[in-house]
Amino acid sequence: MKTIILIVFSTLITYINCSSQTLQDSVITKTGKELKGVVLDFSKKTALPYANIAVLQKNVGTITNEKGQFSLDITNLDENDTLSFLYIGYKNKNITIGQLDSFSVIQLQENIFNLAEVFVFGDNPDPKQIVKKILENKDVNYKEKTSKSQVFIRKRYISDITNIKFTLKKSTFDQLNKKTLDYIEKKMPKHSTSYTDFLGYLYSSKNKDDTIRLKIDPLKIVSLKEKDLADSDQLVDNFEKMFANTSEKEFWKVKSGIFSSKIELDEKNDKSKSDSLKKIYKNQMNLKYYSRRIRNNLDYSLLNDKKDWEFLYQTGKYNYTLAGGANVKGEDVYIIDFTPKRSGSYEGRIYVAMNTFALVRADYGYAPGKTGRNIQIIGIGYSQNYYRASIFFEKKDATYNLKYFSKETGSRQSVNRSLSLIKKRKRFLINKKLNEIKADVKLSINTKESVEMLVIKKEEILHNKFANFKQKTHAKVIYVDRFNDNLWKGFSIIEPTKQMRDYKKLEE
Repeated sequence: MKTIILIVFSTLITYINCSSQTLQDSVITKTGKELKGVVLDFSKKTALPYANIAVLQKNVGTITNEKGQFSLDITNLDENDTLSFLYIGYKNKNITIGQLDSFSVIQLQENIFNLAEVFVFGDNPDPKQIVKKILENKDVNYKEKTSKSQVFIRKRYISDITNIKFTLKKSTFDQLNKKTLDYIEKKMPKHSTSYTDFLGYLYSSKNKDDTIRLKIDPLKIVSLKEKDLADSDQLVDNFEKMFANTSEKEFWKVKSGIFSSKIELDEKNDKSKSDSLKKIYKNQMNLKYYSRRIRNNLDYSLLNDKKDWEFLYQTGKYNYTLAGGANVKGEDVYIIDFTPKRSGSYEGRIYVAMNTFALVRADYGYAPGKTGRNIQIIGIGYSQNYYRASIFFEKKDATYNLKYFSKETGSRQSVNRSLSLIKKRKRFLINKKLNEIKADVKLSINTKESVEMLVIKKEEILHNKFANFKQKTHAKVIYVDRFNDNLWKGFSIIEPTKQMRDYKKLEE
């Protein structure tokens, strides 16, 4: 898009999405055809995030959010249907829907047993060796299958600008002057939140020869998106006029110090086509690009990323402690805690099946004082200062299938450099400079980004069913100013937290 130059000068005008959270009402309520509640630890009265809730004998269920809250559509259920609350390391609790009126909260009791009291081992199990066996058995335990899955995905993004200052050094453009830079400083949102909720089907192929191995079929997409500064009509008009006045022998460059990059403009004869497509696909999501993002997110669940799964790939960087054992749907698991040595990054707890050495669940994040990438070079800074992840799998027919994962990252980004936008004309030897704007940019931003995926149900399908499904090019997005329960009646989704519910799109 031509207005990308605006992003260059404000350096990061695409940051506008997400949400942070606090605890909501902790009382179970039945409102119409929806059941709401919270799952807590019996002794500590703390929330149990990502607890699994299933309706016995039926392919229906959900999970609690990061605050232990849940909502479940019970339109097709009756009072005698039984809900099973499962959290690894805790006793299962089964309750009928009719009984829930007498419960203010669902409280689960911890049930971690001492391995020595239950099992007789020739040698005490070595937790480090158990962890190593996770990757050794990965391809057997997590087989890719050609399948159709119903999923709910929530993507959130928060940004906070802590410092912004543009100082004009030079400008020969009428449209770009001190007034324009002052406008950007004033209008750029200092705090912004956005999210997108996606409910639909994923068609996945296990055939590595397929050019496309993931296709998506949306049921509903709902998004809260703050107005981007790049959407400002005044700024768009200014840049459109500037770029439209570019002859065949003229071009644009962005320069910072010794670095420069040419700006690719749309072909003029494609402009009418481009404008018409914008009208046709207004409030539409490009499914081709969205499916790629989903595929990238699913790669995390395949345990392939050596950075995200450092404690599996580089066990020498960690200390492992066998905390005990638990039983998950008839399967015994080891409970292993880990902490980093000097060069490790994460701390957390993992649950490993005793017989298959499959990773059943992991909850982890940066240990105190640990961070991720930290880049500070020639006025550009990036540091990843927050990481939290949780994932769990369900066993079916000797294979472990993804049920849920969440990953949240935080970073600090900064720019302190001079940037120039230059218009030039091609000549035989030396290109002639026609116009230039140069400004010093000081910008600091804190961001938090998270993605959650809940697999509601999954079935194996024949490859021809995958091949015959034709993914649409675009899908309608319902844009909202705040979370709207009515849009999700009759659907299973991850319950939003109170802060996400209360957040309202900023007024322009």
